[in-house]
Amino acid sequence: MNKNTKYSHVFEPIMVGRLTLKNRIVVPPMMPCLATPEGRSTLELSAFMGRLAKSGAGLVSFGESSIDMDRAFDHIATLNLGSDLFVPSLAVAVEEVHRYGAKATIELSHAGALAYEVLLNGKSRIAPSPAPNYIAPIYKGYTVEVMDKDMIDQIKQNFVDAVGRCVHAKFDMVTIHAGHGWLLGQFLSPTFNQRTDEYGGSLENRMRFPLEVLKAVRDAFGDQIALDMRVSGNPRLPKGFLAEEENFEELIAFLQAAESYLDMMNFSAGYIPVLETSEYMIPSYLLPHKTNAEFAAQAKKHLHIPISVAGSFVAVEEADEFIAQGNADMVGMGRASLADNDVFVKAEQGRDDTIRPCIRCVYCAGRIQPPNFKSIRCAVNPLIGRELEYPDMLTTPARKHKIMIIGGGPAGMEACQRLTELGHTVLLYDKAPALGGMLHTAAALSFKQDLVQYMKWMVNQTMKSGAEIHLNTEVTEETIRSLNPDIVFVAIGAVPAYPRIPGMTKENVVWAGDVDTKKVTVGDNVVVAGSGLTGTECAIGLAQEGKNVTLIDMIKPEDFLKDINGIVILSLIRMVQELGIKIHFQSTMKNITKNSVTYFDGTDQLEHTLICDNVVNALGMTIENNVVKKLSSVIPQSYLLGDCSGKAQNIQTAVLDGFTYAKRI
Repeated sequence: MNKNTKYSHVFEPIMVGRLTLKNRIVVPPMMPCLATPEGRSTLELSAFMGRLAKSGAGLVSFGESSIDMDRAFDHIATLNLGSDLFVPSLAVAVEEVHRYGAKATIELSHAGALAYEVLLNGKSRIAPSPAPNYIAPIYKGYTVEVMDKDMIDQIKQNFVDAVGRCVHAKFDMVTIHAGHGWLLGQFLSPTFNQRTDEYGGSLENRMRFPLEVLKAVRDAFGDQIALDMRVSGNPRLPKGFLAEEENFEELIAFLQAAESYLDMMNFSAGYIPVLETSEYMIPSYLLPHKTNAEFAAQAKKHLHIPISVAGSFVAVEEADEFIAQGNADMVGMGRASLADNDVFVKAEQGRDDTIRPCIRCVYCAGRIQPPNFKSIRCAVNPLIGRELEYPDMLTTPARKHKIMIIGGGPAGMEACQRLTELGHTVLLYDKAPALGGMLHTAAALSFKQDLVQYMKWMVNQTMKSGAEIHLNTEVTEETIRSLNPDIVFVAIGAVPAYPRIPGMTKENVVWAGDVDTKKVTVGDNVVVAGSGLTGTECAIGLAQEGKNVTLIDMIKPEDFLKDINGIVILSLIRMVQELGIKIHFQSTMKNITKNSVTYFDGTDQLEHTLICDNVVNALGMTIENNVVKKLSSVIPQSYLLGDCSGKAQNIQTAVLDGFTYAKRI
């Protein structure tokens, strides 16, 4: 440990059983979808895990892994511990984690009634009881086989065998997953588990199977490997839904019974059979930081082994303070290690201002979720999931160029930073008084503070990059000719689109970005045209101010926010409902007056009128094609980045554009 670090609590070593961790930071389980379809580890997975370990964490966890090849799988491209054949390749990945001084654990699970049917080879799912009627729609319609005693014993043995393979692969720890509503959690559940034998009914009976699993593993391996268990501190169910699942006293009683077998416990939240709770498993920017902290703090009062917790601990400062207060012994910081691969090393060394912040957009999780099953990526760090392609950042080019970047938004700033790292001479021009582009607008709402921190970091890093930066300067064709650069990057963004709707140019029609940034004020009754992310977030911001807000869009209800990450959708829909925001789908605006909107409802085939003070235009952006064409036609080697390229854009694609084009030069 760096004795001079200001984060003395989080960077203090800790004993977990007989295992010594160099600090108290955990990279919690994150499924990267980098295994083969049958569950074998790959070189891509090894490189990914190595990059996580390089972050400086004391303990790095391999994401959710299935204990058998039969009916445990819940996900495509996850690791498989069901055969000795998978051990050699997995051992390579463990070695990569150890190379950076971190200890390695792996989350072992069985999905039970939530298994992914494509991977079951025609077999039925298994569970302690028939699937309850509240189970999420994606799990309905498939046969669930109720486990008999022989099957219970077999699954118990499968856990033991899986841990044995982890011992052979030289893992330091295994994490038994008893949370989130997976099989062990299904046995613990007072509503899911309806058995009448010794494995159902009372808490003593419901916790019998999970305890038998822990005992069997401990009996088989003793202290050969540390044993951790993950639980949901609370299912976080919607209000009034299955109140009996919220019994924290029962959870503590189970944990007290389990701790004699364990070296550590870690807390999450959520209950996958009710998908709405997923927003608490991987909290987005719409939820507070340290979302699940309270559960660890309460459990710490009752348990005697080390406690870890995960759930939007975004900054090392937050983790250090939480540990200093005695609320937990370790803190999981997964997405922070994705956003910046050296995050904990930088924090320990006092280089906090160089840490790239996580914006909690949940893009990483959205890629791997069903039905996507795509390999993991990070919106702000293009290296994630591309570790083999970019093992050492960017390769130094054979020739250095004079490169002009027009536009200081996320694409332009990313390109600027990468190009200066490579030694190119970079001139960055922006007509605004400050860098950031549309990030200033995107980060304006009160619940976008994570994005504010990222914007500040991006601007600061760009300003310090060594590029020649010119603000308040509008670039023309003559400007480019006079500078005579070798290469031009045009990254001027886009402007609001104003469809040809009668009344769209009236004074009471305002752009969503101007509303969010408080450049304009609106009345008490507002119609927001466009129910995409921009319109929905704007509507939420206005409703939080007490406005009466109505969203209107031509799309069908099932297409609402369909291109947005699934976890973010859950939070947005919950907030829309809680704030009483009204939505009119399949509706086409026909006319806008100074105090009303007339629209045609495609469901009842009638015209309706909404009385309002203002109409907010959230109908997307458009490219200034003439300007783009002029600026990109002066120098033969010119490239379009970000919004002005014509591709659908967000922060992730803009940053990737800047990174990719910088690499190509």
